[in-house]
Order: sequence, then structure tokens, then C-alpha cells
Amino acid sequence: MVDRRDFLRISGHLAGATAGVTLLAGTPLRAHAATDPAYLSATDLIAQFRRGSLSPLDVLDAQIRRIESLDKQVNCVTVRHFEDARAAAREAATRYRRGNPRPLEGVTVAVKDEYAVNGWRTTMGSTLLKDAPPAQEDGPVAERLRAAGAIFHIQTTVPEFYVWMTTATKLWGTTRNPWNLAYTPGGSSGGSGAALAAGFTTLALGSDMGGSIRIPASQCGLYGFKPPFGRVPTSEVPYEAEGPLARTFDDMNLLTDAMVGPHPLIHSSLRPRLRYPSRYEDVSGWKVAYDPATHLTLLDPAVTRAMEQAIATLRRLGVTVETVDIGFNAEDMETYLIGLMSSSMGGMMSAAMQHPDQLMPYTRSVFERMQGKTGPEALVRTEELLGEYQRRVQETVFLKGYRALIMPTLGTPLIPAEHGLHPATDTVKLGDRQITGLTFALTWVWNLLGLYPVVSAPAGIGPGNVPIGMQIVSNTLDDLTAFQLAAAFSRAAPPLYTGRGMPDFRSQPV
Repeated sequence: MVDRRDFLRISGHLAGATAGVTLLAGTPLRAHAATDPAYLSATDLIAQFRRGSLSPLDVLDAQIRRIESLDKQVNCVTVRHFEDARAAAREAATRYRRGNPRPLEGVTVAVKDEYAVNGWRTTMGSTLLKDAPPAQEDGPVAERLRAAGAIFHIQTTVPEFYVWMTTATKLWGTTRNPWNLAYTPGGSSGGSGAALAAGFTTLALGSDMGGSIRIPASQCGLYGFKPPFGRVPTSEVPYEAEGPLARTFDDMNLLTDAMVGPHPLIHSSLRPRLRYPSRYEDVSGWKVAYDPATHLTLLDPAVTRAMEQAIATLRRLGVTVETVDIGFNAEDMETYLIGLMSSSMGGMMSAAMQHPDQLMPYTRSVFERMQGKTGPEALVRTEELLGEYQRRVQETVFLKGYRALIMPTLGTPLIPAEHGLHPATDTVKLGDRQITGLTFALTWVWNLLGLYPVVSAPAGIGPGNVPIGMQIVSNTLDDLTAFQLAAAFSRAAPPLYTGRGMPDFRSQPV
């Protein structure tokens, strides 16, 4: 990962500011996961690679064809690394023939424009860093996945400095949701989410500092995981984590197992290494809490219905689901954000604000709002809020015998792709109300409470054919409980990315 503190190191390379999408009629966009190698799951592909019925190069070429034909509409890829990827795919095919494949041999992984990959430039979505020097070595996650046989073929778009929930920048343009091009795939891992939804990759990497994995997972009908701080070797900022995105639970589980574990150069990385099994037991007899978090945001009726359907699915699995009120409050989001900007994120903010005219409107709005509010006293207030929220979660949920907690991810899925270009006036609709800013997210509390594992699972398809997501939270550092519940849910809920449950944007205007 390119740590936010690296911005200060490479800010000497700041560049000056630099000053319609065509639909491809007749392109066969409605793919079926059972037949199209671009959409096949990693677990299915690995089995076929072993049998010799498909080769890694077959899959890579299928995804490259889709990228070259369709990314004009989705716009989720920053840089294409196809030649290096083809060389890696040929090596993977040789390993399968020789009988010595590695765990992710030949599987494509889209890389968020944040991770350090040897020879790749990380821009953080900003024109200020369009000429930043390339990384001199792989970061811990890239190093680990490359050693497992993964193929890195594309970098994916992000909002500028990862600070917004939609993905639109001066440098790379607006990224759109393959389920409905009028809406965003989310942020800040929006490009990774869109790449999965569009069939451009098999797996993808994200990171999460306020919901940046879970929001794209929700918007794009994916499984995603915000690990507890330190599970994946990342930075030393306790509010953030790197994690996986995938179209199926089994794929998310596979990628998670390849990412986690201590790294000698990352002080915060947790020991011992946790293993994520390929199979989980059923959850019959469990008691699970549901908090609609009404003090955080209103819920669009479609979100309420999706959560009711998800709860009904869990009850069919033998799970008792009871409603609770932890007492999370929307007004506390400001305290969290100021505390976050009092970390090394604040150094990046200070450097960026030396060039305010080159920033995206949402970036400037967020950074201006933080001016004069950060510092040690702000961190004290954030730590006090953390302690209070920790007490509430334990007393309301886990000390009451609930195995896990479920919550919606967003108050609405209908977030316009350009939301944030005019942050003071852009709105999203919640029921019959228009809401400005980012207060419709229910994710940031689990970054403040960074030791809680959170799995994002698709809860259904909402209005506008945009998916709706659910957060599954287990107790601190207890990843496998959240995974067990998500695994059971994934087996019982209607699947996406198969049959008619596929994105199809042939006739959609932009």
C-alpha cells in the first residue's frame, strides 16, 4: 500500500493542473457466469485450470476484450498492464501443466490505485500526483499475492485522496456502476467494485477508511471484507484496513486467506496468522442482533425491504434475529473525521491544500471543513468516542449473547455517479427527502471501532437495478464468526452474477 504519509515524500513531484461516452450497440454484455470465463469465480477457474479445460490466458484475454470494448462506458481502469499480465498467465499455464500451481495461480486481481506494485505509479486519483515516481518494490500485499500466483493486469480508479463515496476525478474522469450507469459504484474502492461488476477481473483489492470496501460492495452486489486493524499488513493508521472484493463469498474467503498474516516490516500486523477455512459450519441456533441505526441515517424503503428479506433468509437458516439500538449518532461522524485527519492523513491534507485550485470540489470541501479543528485535543475526543461506542456495542450486543450484528451499509443505493462534484448542493434521495454530504453511510463507525471484522454481503437488488448491501459484524478480532454467518447467508440468498442477475448496460444512456 502507498501509505498516506508517502504523499509528503512524493509531493515534490506535484504537477500543475491539466485541463461524452459512446454506447457500443450490439456488444454482448449480458454474460452468464456459467459460460463466460470473464465472470467465472476464482474457485471455479482454479478447478478448470487444474483439469486443463481452461487456461489462465483464456480468462485474461476474455477480460481484456471486455475492458477494451466496455471500459469507455464504465471508466474504472486507470492503467492497463496487459503485456506483463500475459507473461504471468503463460507462466501460470506452465505451472499447471507441471503440477506445481500456487494457491492463486493464474487468477486476475484488479489493484486499487493505492497499493504499491513494483514499477507502477500511484496517483491517489489526483492531478497533483500524475507524475509521481513509480514504486521501487511491491508492498506487502502485492508481494504476498504475487508469490501466490495472482496476476495483476489493471489498476482501478479512486476518488481523489480516497476521501469521497463516489469515484470521479479530474485525472481519470467519472467511474460508473455497471448495474446502472447513472449511479456510482461507490468509493473509495469504486474502480475495483466496478471492474468486478463489469467482468474485467476475477478478484479485486480495496481499502477501507470510512466504508471504502463495504460501500462499493453494496453498490455493485459484491462480497467485501473490512478486516480488523492489523489483520492485513497495511499502514499504522488504526482506522484503516486493506481487504478483498469478490463476486462470491468463496472467492472473498480465498483472497482474504491469501492477504492476511504478519509482515516483518509492518509493526501493526497481527500474529499469529489466521487461517480462513474453505468450508464453514451451519449457523442454526445462533442469535444475531439487527440495528437499523436510525440515529445515523434515514433508510430508503427499498433498503428496509432488502434488510427484511435478508433477515427472513437468516431465520430460515435457524437464526434468531432481534432488533437492538446501539445508539450510534450521525453527529459523531464529524468527531471521527476530525480525529482521522489528526493522524498522518492530516499531513496529506496540509500538503494538498497548498494547491486548492487543483483539487476536486469534494476534496477541497472536506479539507476546508477540517481546517483548524485537528490536533491532539481532537484525537482525545475521538478516543473518548471510541471508548463510549465500544461500551455500547459490548453492552447491547456481545455481552447479551448475540453472536453477530447486522446493519445496512447505506441509506440508499441511488447515489448519482457525479455526486460530490458540487458537494454543497448535490443530494441523494432517501424516501421523500433530499440529503447532502455523506451522512447516508452507516459504515464509518466500524472504522472508528477498527478491531471489529465486518463482512459486506449483497442483500438484494434495489430500485434502478442497483444492488443493496448488508454489513455483518462480529466481535473484536473474531473474523471467522462473521465469515461463518456470511457463508451460510451466501448459500441461502438468491445469487447475483448468474442467469438473469447480471449487469446489462447496452441500452443505458450516460
